[in-house]
Amino acid sequence: MSTRWIQLRKQLFQQIRQQVTHRLGEESPGLARYRKNYESDLKKKWKESSKTEVLTAVSQAPLVFMGDFHALQQSQKAQLRILKAIKNPGRWIVALECVEARHQKTLDQFLAGKISERDFLKACEWKKSWGFPWEHYRPLFRWLQKNKVKTFGVNLKTNRRSAQTLKDRDHFSAGEIAKIHQKFPEAPVFVIFGDLHLGSLHLPKELAKKSDRSWVSEAVYLYQNNEPAYFQMIEKGLDLDVDVIRFNSKMFCLQNVPPWVKWQNYLLFLEESYDSELAGEFEHEIDYTDHVAQYLKLIGEDLQHPIRTDHFSIYSLRDDQFWVQLQKKLSEQEIKFCEILLSSGRSFYWPEVSAGLLARPSVNHAAELAMSIYSATLAGYKKWPQKFPDQFPHLIWLEAVRYFGTKLVNPKRKTDTMTDLKKALMTNHPEPQSQEVLQLALSQKMLELVTLSGSGRQRQLQRPRRVLSYLEAAKILGGMLGEKLYYAHRSRLISSTSLLALFRKNPESEKFTDLYWEILELAENLPEPFQSKTDRL
Repeated sequence: MSTRWIQLRKQLFQQIRQQVTHRLGEESPGLARYRKNYESDLKKKWKESSKTEVLTAVSQAPLVFMGDFHALQQSQKAQLRILKAIKNPGRWIVALECVEARHQKTLDQFLAGKISERDFLKACEWKKSWGFPWEHYRPLFRWLQKNKVKTFGVNLKTNRRSAQTLKDRDHFSAGEIAKIHQKFPEAPVFVIFGDLHLGSLHLPKELAKKSDRSWVSEAVYLYQNNEPAYFQMIEKGLDLDVDVIRFNSKMFCLQNVPPWVKWQNYLLFLEESYDSELAGEFEHEIDYTDHVAQYLKLIGEDLQHPIRTDHFSIYSLRDDQFWVQLQKKLSEQEIKFCEILLSSGRSFYWPEVSAGLLARPSVNHAAELAMSIYSATLAGYKKWPQKFPDQFPHLIWLEAVRYFGTKLVNPKRKTDTMTDLKKALMTNHPEPQSQEVLQLALSQKMLELVTLSGSGRQRQLQRPRRVLSYLEAAKILGGMLGEKLYYAHRSRLISSTSLLALFRKNPESEKFTDLYWEILELAENLPEPFQSKTDRL
């Protein structure tokens, strides 16, 4: 990877960290020491590892510490992936930082199905005591509930952010985990706690004081997303192919997002949660335009063709101004289509009004908007494709371009493959609406394969009943195509000049269907990045 490419990412990372520091304030000397103690554990030399090595180590461990970056949904997804891969999960005990020990009775009732999710969140004061998005943790709790896994909240009640508070929580939580081990000495324990707490001088040291030292000494550590190691991986060209590294036989680090994505998600969380309180007081709306402009600049630099970053506005769901602009210029039918886009959870940019809607304050959504602006500027189109099935290929291409842009920002993002698509249809028994989406995506893919190969009888595209199904299927197929283009770009199989030529193809052109088949012929000769997104962690 070029020095310039790496330098751009380092600059973005440093810029975002500075913005986080600006919002939170400088760390106290005690907190800085606490962080330094943790970071010193991860300065050792590392080697490439694998999903198999991690799962083998976990399956043989009596105690597992797994890190949690609370504002990053990928962090919670990784925890669930590990737990799902464990054989006989019912023999394990899970200890959670995100629930205070004083709410154990409420947690037991919720996992036993005796109280609703809403009542659980209210009783344990989730927003006040934890504060991070419940939707990030919901799949984990549902899995624990379904598999009847003994689960304990082990956190101490506190609302302060200081080094002493962190030490107090280490001391208290170690005592709670020690009690669990004493009560269930034969059960392996899976501890999910903020990464900083997993420094050898922090929670593990406190637990060794309060419990069997030999038990703690056999612990396996699963850290997540170490920044220095990730930049070293980039310099070695390993960031796309390696998801796990190890420092020794018991210390692993899952590298599932780049450092700038990790901290940008945290910054977006801070702005969404803390700034929204100020917005209510001062009637000030959070401005996401700068976040998108930041990525637009990165995309332009990467493709060696920068464009203006001051000709658009980005709005959130709380801001009615976006819809006011649409209603001034768009037809009633186009407004309805925008409402369908919104109902699908999409963030979208409408070039005709130079405005976009950020449906979720996340890096991937902001990057999608940035790439939408970039491609609209290059290709000169003004509207989204809306006539289906005729413009279904047009929509797939726009989604491919959008997905490609998110990969420039977040190279660790993964999409579905044909294997995943077929597996979902065969094994997951999806709801009728989801099944319609999957069948449409598979029908389009098979049509493309048969047409490109020139063999077999011409297939007819399955016709769905809902416009939304075209949108969802296009997102799946666009992700597959965008993934191949990105992998080819990183592997230097396709140049920035060639990509720019593709991005200049206008989906509003009458000849675009022919152009789409030319793009598919090009993509057909590109290698598949991976067989299934579930192959790695």
